[in-house]
Amino acid sequence: MWNIARDKLGTSTILLALLVLFFAAPEWQAVITLTMWVVVVWFCLLRVKERLLLLLFQATLFTFLMTRLILPDFFQTGYIADDVDGTIRMFDIETLRFIYTTLAISIFGSYLGFAMIPEIENEQLQLYDNNTPYVLNIRRISKILSYGCSLFFVAIVIEKSIFVINNGYFELYADFESQLPAVVHKLSALYTPLFYLFLATFPSKQEARLPIVLYLIIALVSLSTGSRTAFMLALVFMLFYYSVRNFVTPDEPWLSRKVVIVLVSMLPFLLAGMFMIDFIRGDKEMEDAGILDMFVNFFYQQGVSAKVIGLTYDFRDLLDDGRIFSFGQIIDNFNKNFIFKIMGNAVEYKPQTEEMALYGHSLANTLTYTQMHKSFLSGVGLGTSYIAEVWHDFGYIGLLLWNMMYGLIFARFYHWVRKGLWPCAFGLIMIPDIIYAPRGHASAFLNVFLSISTLLVFYIIHVIAKHYTKQ
Repeated sequence: MWNIARDKLGTSTILLALLVLFFAAPEWQAVITLTMWVVVVWFCLLRVKERLLLLLFQATLFTFLMTRLILPDFFQTGYIADDVDGTIRMFDIETLRFIYTTLAISIFGSYLGFAMIPEIENEQLQLYDNNTPYVLNIRRISKILSYGCSLFFVAIVIEKSIFVINNGYFELYADFESQLPAVVHKLSALYTPLFYLFLATFPSKQEARLPIVLYLIIALVSLSTGSRTAFMLALVFMLFYYSVRNFVTPDEPWLSRKVVIVLVSMLPFLLAGMFMIDFIRGDKEMEDAGILDMFVNFFYQQGVSAKVIGLTYDFRDLLDDGRIFSFGQIIDNFNKNFIFKIMGNAVEYKPQTEEMALYGHSLANTLTYTQMHKSFLSGVGLGTSYIAEVWHDFGYIGLLLWNMMYGLIFARFYHWVRKGLWPCAFGLIMIPDIIYAPRGHASAFLNVFLSISTLLVFYIIHVIAKHYTKQ
């Protein structure tokens, strides 16, 4: 207990001092922001099992939002030197200071939210009773259904892959229209929630092996569409889940030290491969670079999301038209729901269209349309970031509170693991979207609670499991 209190007191004191210095010495904001990030990472490493979620979030925040600001000071590869248009330093001093301010608030806020919740003190995380007949029934049903829905998920991936092979990667976002029935899309969307529900029952390593291998194979196949996001998120999620299993059953570890060493050794080669995919999908010539350069280039390449934050600030007057972006996905999905379609009042804008950019609630579409009109219509996109969306809607205070909410969720997850199956399941489903939030939508983690089909299937599974439990 004392060690935890000491960690939090020391980290909080240092971060508060750095925040004061941040605003007192604006010329040092870049260094101070990086120092704050290092302090929070060190805090996580002191008890890495208990603080892994916060650590993963800091890792994605650094990768997607800080690398283009920092790496050019330490590395000068050919790729970085040639990237004149993509550099974040094209912004003026005022905009750069805004980017650093939002990053500092986010680093501090996510830590503060996490630190507010008492941490698990035992070496072993106490798990809810996952061997009851009810949980065993949930495990069987969710596994079978996830197998079935995986077929539809793969069908969607294959259709996109064929389109990319024939037409190119960027055309996927500009011209692709699926020819598969709507029911296929509905069933494919259930695959991941059902798989996570199965994992939330904490099956044995032997029973979980095949579903996990299938999940990773599907993620690997998704690379054929030119997108790396699903594959990388799948790896991050499995790293997290295996670590949780180590925490729950330390006597039967899922992630051995030997495996960790192998994974760390393979990381540079994996990320170098991910860097090469960008050249393959864009049909561009790649420089003659070694593994280390491609490793560095990958992280630099991912840091483009910081540009979204800077452009949101630069175009703040243009974007001040009453639209909400932090809940943009939810609003747009609500506007096109099936009830409105029946009534004839549905409003649906296709991605990468002028209508979506001007009237939809997608910051990614609006910024890309404003910054590069012709490229936008051909399928190119800047993406988004939760920081830009939340600041636009709620300002600095809202950004601080939003990050505190993320931190609270990270800390509460281990309490949900002890509480029961369904809190654990919904936690597992939410976590990947929050981890990806530095490059994703701010409220994407709430989608599971607003998906009628997912909630309905979960309820049916619950009713069936209860029925067989009573027999």
